[in-house]
Amino acid sequence: MMCSSIFPSRSLALFLCIIFPLYLALRGSGSLSDVTLFLSKLSLRAEALHVALNAPLDIPPPSISKAPVGASARPAKLASESFHPASTSQLDINSFEQYSSLAQGVSQRKYARYNWQTPAQKLMSNKLGYPEHFEKATEGINANARLSEQIAQISRKHYQTGPGALTHEDDADFGLVDLTFGHLSRDWSSHDVTERLATFPPVLAGLEQHFGENGKGKKVLVPGCGMGRLASDIADVAYYSSLCDQMDPSVQPSSRYTALTVPDHMPNKAVKFVQGDFLEMFPEDGQFDAVVTLFFIDIGNNIIDFLSNIHRLLKPGGTWINLGPLKYGTHTALQLSAEEVLHLADLIGFDVDLSSRKSIDSLYAQQPESLLKFTYVTQFWTATKRV
Repeated sequence: MMCSSIFPSRSLALFLCIIFPLYLALRGSGSLSDVTLFLSKLSLRAEALHVALNAPLDIPPPSISKAPVGASARPAKLASESFHPASTSQLDINSFEQYSSLAQGVSQRKYARYNWQTPAQKLMSNKLGYPEHFEKATEGINANARLSEQIAQISRKHYQTGPGALTHEDDADFGLVDLTFGHLSRDWSSHDVTERLATFPPVLAGLEQHFGENGKGKKVLVPGCGMGRLASDIADVAYYSSLCDQMDPSVQPSSRYTALTVPDHMPNKAVKFVQGDFLEMFPEDGQFDAVVTLFFIDIGNNIIDFLSNIHRLLKPGGTWINLGPLKYGTHTALQLSAEEVLHLADLIGFDVDLSSRKSIDSLYAQQPESLLKFTYVTQFWTATKRV
């Protein structure tokens, strides 16, 4: 089973097929607004000055860093601050290496906003035990930093980068690391098993229905496979899979911090991960018996390219199984409805099994006790390449 990602930068975490204790201060990180570089730096300087002048005597700041706020902890990366590293791999590795500093910067800015309260407001906050959140966030950051360092070390070894600096020290993306942790939890922790149970069984059932008892040795491509859990589960049922490629409001304060251990199930060694562009990495036509797309066909620049390539890679009579929400980005050339996608599939050369089509509600990256939950109404169907 081969797993590739259309975004090579997302595949670094695929090296996490060993057990690491992972403590996620889930979504305690949040993300910065997309403001200009000038305003962001001006705000940070004002923030640091305000904290220095108004630090309370009765509540010491959290022991996140020995340096003053704004001095050593850098803000999460803004798009306008990109230094354009030599490769996405360098950016990824540097982001994991700089995770601790980036996360500390986020936590320190949250503390600064807390510290701006009036004395009366802070007294009430203290009675609520609010300062404990900063200590818990620090514990989570420290645990995550240990995992990030492991990822960076493994990645440096894999890419043979050597011990030197890869790029400008400020060229790091906090969001990339945060997103990786979220996907790691979704794919490989028991914490998110409910999300997998909503989406994986229909895919596995579709493969079983198509291949029957003849599935052994079949080549299955899963483009954009992320952390690879679906690919591994497909391999577990005897297919040879060639796989391509913030702080949410919550019911209980403790719900913001969850300790996770990954993986909850050892990955299948038959899975083969391949990095590269889905549209370019497989030049040979008709290589695969099945292509499975999970939350995938809506992420490209043009859905016609994706469906055409899926069709090209399938053997005649091969099956395409899709499940996803059709949540297009603003960069896409076409934003087709489900009906239009199925019409397009017919034009390209697929016979869609309309009886297989159904809508499946799927929670995405949710926390059990969070007051904020995202649910996609995903579209599922199976189709066969015309002979």
